[in-house]
Amino acid sequence: MLRAIVILMTVCVAVGCGGQGARPPSPAGPSSPAGPTTPSPAHPAGFVVFSERGTSFATTDLRDVHEQILRISTMGELVWVADGSRLPGYAVRGLAIEGAICPEGCAFVVRFGGRDGERRAYLTVDYGHDNPGTLVDVEVSGGTLVVTQTDVYPPGSPTLSGAVTEMTAAGPVPIGGAYVYRGVETGWRSATTDGAGFYEIRGLYDGPEALVVGKDGYLQQTLQVPIQGDTRIDVQLRRQ
Repeated sequence: MLRAIVILMTVCVAVGCGGQGARPPSPAGPSSPAGPTTPSPAHPAGFVVFSERGTSFATTDLRDVHEQILRISTMGELVWVADGSRLPGYAVRGLAIEGAICPEGCAFVVRFGGRDGERRAYLTVDYGHDNPGTLVDVEVSGGTLVVTQTDVYPPGSPTLSGAVTEMTAAGPVPIGGAYVYRGVETGWRSATTDGAGFYEIRGLYDGPEALVVGKDGYLQQTLQVPIQGDTRIDVQLRRQ
């Protein structure tokens, strides 16, 4: 009898008796449904996506000089994000947006820049013969779009600068009043050298473009200038 009690106690220690001690694991129930595996869309649905050439950056958010945001819907509406106003009649062609933007019939042109380590898309205006490359102030009031030009360039956009000189027996001499043109996708950007022969063209694109430098009485020079960030190019002209 004593032996039987010892055996019974041993079994209770091993597997548990009367709800005491270790319990065998409960059988596994059905697994819960897995969470969504597809990430949320990178861009709001129903809006045109603008992509920066040569990079993977793309966005629907277009910003003015004050970082106010508008978008262009796939139905051709300009959407003012601040209050949801929608203005119809806008067409997108690449990085250009055509519509009722200014009385002389201009178009928005999307430019890219960076602020606080973040790539962003900004709005400039092309007037049909010139795009100064500067940002605009945009407002939507009473169903009307109001666009005002500024002198502010997209943040982080490259600057090209340098000096134009001629070589003389006494060494290089600066040439004031020389013209400097750089070709860009939206036209030519230009500058004129000062009395020290210095020029500066701000708000440019990265990439190779033609640089044309000259002045009456000198042989014009045309160079292919690669720009990657702020770049300095000095040019020496020869008299005709």
